[in-house]
Amino acid sequence: MNNYDYVLFDLDGTITNSKPGIVNCIKYALDAKGISYPDDSIFDKMVGPPFRVSMREFLGLDMPVIEELITLYRGKYEIGGWKQCEIYGGITDMLSALKNAGKILAIATSKPHKFTDIMINGLDLNKYFDFVGGATSDASKESKADVIDMVLENLQVKDRSKALMIGDRLYDIEGAHKCGLECAAVMWGYGSEEEFKEYGAEYIFKNPSDIVNFLLNN
Repeated sequence: MNNYDYVLFDLDGTITNSKPGIVNCIKYALDAKGISYPDDSIFDKMVGPPFRVSMREFLGLDMPVIEELITLYRGKYEIGGWKQCEIYGGITDMLSALKNAGKILAIATSKPHKFTDIMINGLDLNKYFDFVGGATSDASKESKADVIDMVLENLQVKDRSKALMIGDRLYDIEGAHKCGLECAAVMWGYGSEEEFKEYGAEYIFKNPSDIVNFLLNN
């Protein structure tokens, strides 16, 4: 068991329940372009990965159409979609406890940096984080591994064994492992215990207080 000095958090599904706003904005974009979808269950899979990945993988769309959809989605999300989210219960207590104990906290999300900043500031979460990392608006750096690497570089982490990624989907686990980090998965987000075990999450937490107990009492 390691002593982690740096803790990187995913945003959607880990810090905030952002699904309602994300799904509504995806539907808006698809409807605006007249693109049909099988049923609402498809959107469960689209919360987490970059949209350029999920729209291709789950809707079978080609890149020119995807770029048009992303533009429509972002326009809707910026003017109000992001407000349809809430901080999960126990999260602020967890962040406060970790911060007060001297842990260095950061956000590492595949959400574009612009919207990540809007959410973090709008929800008054910025006081907890030493660095907030999001994806680029284009496709140059949008994978979870790209974002994690960028966050670690900005935090000037020399020993990656001292950093832990915490998220709720397989993309967090894969990205962390690709960057040489261990990953903890949370049960209150959009993933499942089966998914976490399949992709090799080192730890699984059922509630935010479990994270505090693990990081401060080991």
